[in-house]
Amino acid sequence: MSRDVKSYTLFDAAAPRAIASSTNASPIAITMAAPHGYATGDKVSIVGHLVNTNANGSWVVTVTGATTLTLNDSVGNGVGGASGVLAPRTKIIQCSDFRDAVLAFNSDGGGDAAMTIQVAGSIQKTPPDFALPQSVDNQYDFVQMVDMEDSGTVDGDTGIVLAAADVNRMFEVNVNGLQWLGLIISAGTAGEITVKARIFNNN
Repeated sequence: MSRDVKSYTLFDAAAPRAIASSTNASPIAITMAAPHGYATGDKVSIVGHLVNTNANGSWVVTVTGATTLTLNDSVGNGVGGASGVLAPRTKIIQCSDFRDAVLAFNSDGGGDAAMTIQVAGSIQKTPPDFALPQSVDNQYDFVQMVDMEDSGTVDGDTGIVLAAADVNRMFEVNVNGLQWLGLIISAGTAGEITVKARIFNNN
């Protein structure tokens, strides 16, 4: 039996952090609740920011201070208060030629990880933006995972929820028929997470 395998790093010590506020400006200026640690040119995703909803989505950033940055080519649609999370942008895997995926989740070991991570899949021709709402033109859904330790399931809408805790777990995901697979950090205030993936076929 041979196996066609590809390996990816989806998150590399990703540090999701809470957003304190944003400006109704072009570009949108984001203020974080704590130092963000990003550099100009980094790619990020914002999820769940309220009022100034144009900040949600995937962006390249320009750093303006230890707790501030701007979203390149963005246009505000209101002043946003404390809401939502900013995190590194996930790598999106093209998985149309594969049937299965194994994901390994490892936090930084500090015991303080506080975040929610969901797996998303899509069948559309072009990669969706998992940080934006689901729609006809941005088609995706959250995907169930099966814990490889005890065969327990994690509902796609719930995801992995960490509350001041570490995680070192592996999950299997059925990607049969999917075109794209990726992750979204939909909430987070502390800790770092690394997620690696192997997609494969058994022949």
